[in-house]
Amino acid sequence: MDVEVKAPGTGPTAEITIIEWKKKEGDSVQKGDVLATANSVKVSSEIKAPAAGKIKKINAKAGSKVKAGTIIAVIEP
Repeated sequence: MDVEVKAPGTGPTAEITIIEWKKKEGDSVQKGDVLATANSVKVSSEIKAPAAGKIKKINAKAGSKVKAGTIIAVIEP
């Protein structure tokens, strides 16, 4: 079953900006690998892979703003 990677943040109005993707579609990843870097109003953070597999789809391009909880990528086992 595919694993959704969601944008971090707290609260329904929280927003992050994807700064840079460290991996691309088709790349293999291990649980804990850094997928992307992101900024919010309060903090910069790394978005890590929640599971091992291959990146099937990236839904948010670098530079885009997304709300917390938005599915930004999908990993297939």
